[in-house]
Amino acid sequence: MDDVSLIERGFEEFPATIALLDSRGDIVYTNRSWRAFADANDYAGDPDSTGVNYLAVCDAARGTDEIAGVVADGIRAVLRGDRDLFTAEYPCHSPAVYRWFALRVVPIDTPRHGSFALVSHFDITDRRLAELQVNEKNEHLAALVSVLASELKAQLASATASAERLTAVDGDAAVTLSKSLSRIDSLVEWGITVAGQPSTLDLGAVEFRPHVAQARALASPDGADDASLRVVGDGSLSADTHLFGLFLVAVLTNCYERNASSGSSSSVVVGTTADGFYVDDDGPRPSPEELAAVTADSNQLLGVDYDATHLSTARRIADLHGWQFDVGDSELGGARFEVRGVDWN
Repeated sequence: MDDVSLIERGFEEFPATIALLDSRGDIVYTNRSWRAFADANDYAGDPDSTGVNYLAVCDAARGTDEIAGVVADGIRAVLRGDRDLFTAEYPCHSPAVYRWFALRVVPIDTPRHGSFALVSHFDITDRRLAELQVNEKNEHLAALVSVLASELKAQLASATASAERLTAVDGDAAVTLSKSLSRIDSLVEWGITVAGQPSTLDLGAVEFRPHVAQARALASPDGADDASLRVVGDGSLSADTHLFGLFLVAVLTNCYERNASSGSSSSVVVGTTADGFYVDDDGPRPSPEELAAVTADSNQLLGVDYDATHLSTARRIADLHGWQFDVGDSELGGARFEVRGVDWN
């Protein structure tokens, strides 16, 4: 088998639809996937399409299909040598099925035959359908959060006003109630913020210690002094500053809540490692729910484990950053929540 036939055989077996265009935009070769697609979709002409001017077809559709004109201009730029690569994504629906494709155009220069453009179409329908499903779930979740938040905030406002009136009459008990309601209000705001976060990052240099201090103030129950925290290490890491703060609040809140169940004061150590950071506590060993929360489950809505929502939120934030998030036993006798894969500046 010579080199030419080997290359042709490779194109023939390639799963994407391929067309080779000459310098004028005429199709000089198509592969088996191209011809099979034409047959399956009742193409009126020769399924091989050889001799058809690809650019003319795109130009003819400019008036009704915006992407057609963009593709024609992109291919011309590749053929002129102005671009080394042109890509585009476009829908190609039939009456019976929704489909999306990714177009990729690269130049091919030959000493004997001149310049060509290799046009490949990749079926990305599964990816786009998955994206649409996630977007739909996000929209439903956002609507649900909005409704629940509105109702809950109204009830909290009424309860807080009642607690403030009771403070002058009932002393310490009313003060404790007021603090608890304030804490609930802050957690509601935090939950709304988490639910509304986009799946994109605004990375920057984030100072570790100040963010730990801010997260501790938010996570510590009523700012209690018996929830001691010690920070070991320092540095600046690459992260989304807002999401990093939410991550720390989620993990520390989980620590304080799990330790409160033991009835004793909690001790927490937050430290840095060569490629990450950790949060250690002296409470109970990790529960099965906590261990499960750091592992994504396809049966969970948007990856949320409702038995351990704080850790599930932390895991989602870690996933967005490309970090590894693990839960294990700590040297303090409790649980260790560790992140790896961090870029320190």
